[in-house]
Amino acid sequence: MSTKISIAVDHNAACGEGPFWHAQSESVVWVDILRGEIFRTLLRTGDTQTIGRHSEMVGAVAPRERGGFVAATESGFVELTESGNVSRRVACLVAGERMNDAKPDPAGRYWSGSCAMDFKRGDGGLWLLDENWEARKVLGGLTLPNGLGWSPDGRTFYLVESMDRKVLSFPFDPDTSTLTPQPTTLVGPDAFTGLPDGLAVDTRGHLWVAEYAGSAIHEFAPTGTFIRTITIPTAQPTSCAFAGPERKQLWVTSAADGLETSQEAHPGSVFKVDGLGATGLPVPSFRG
Repeated sequence: MSTKISIAVDHNAACGEGPFWHAQSESVVWVDILRGEIFRTLLRTGDTQTIGRHSEMVGAVAPRERGGFVAATESGFVELTESGNVSRRVACLVAGERMNDAKPDPAGRYWSGSCAMDFKRGDGGLWLLDENWEARKVLGGLTLPNGLGWSPDGRTFYLVESMDRKVLSFPFDPDTSTLTPQPTTLVGPDAFTGLPDGLAVDTRGHLWVAEYAGSAIHEFAPTGTFIRTITIPTAQPTSCAFAGPERKQLWVTSAADGLETSQEAHPGSVFKVDGLGATGLPVPSFRG
């Protein structure tokens, strides 16, 4: 099966990130971390709307069961209305830190990685925001926790540790949202020339990992075995998500930060990959 790559959103995001399929609005929602912007791109028309601009960095957003969104931000977590207005804040990080990538787990609780602004080794952590809007650090000693996801049965949690260029695998209880804190390395640094970043999981349990500074999306089997590479026409892919009513398109965000405009034609754009022959998992909503 041949793949087709096109530009879904021609944009100059400093650090586009965190895409997810928002079925209710038939759109892909994504962020620009560094500019604190949240966007919605309509699938049918390709029109992109700004649904929030914030003074803080915004690492990722996710849908809420009760409507609106939850976001991982520079200070912690915020609740957002459908129009992007802040209706609640949970400040749990200290100055000099920020939240990065984040997703709801199968039980509807929200997980996010945090990092130091200067990416100091060991100053990052993994956080859980429960349905009562109580946040706690589950795991410390990380550096740049990034893409995260779950196996189709919810019993394995995946976390990218970008600076170590690894994808980690943790046993996970999907009912209690509890992970076993001793991970194994599913994919090691030899698989990447750049930095592994965001990821998506498909219905077969295969992982799709964006490689920042690698111009690529890589597919891995649940065992960590390399399957294939999809070349993305940008230097800095950041994350990916399956989109569309059947979740068969892979949307890939990217970053323009640090690139000269002469280096490539569409830095910071969102790309769309068709024809992968894979179907993404449904997107859980946050229960809080």
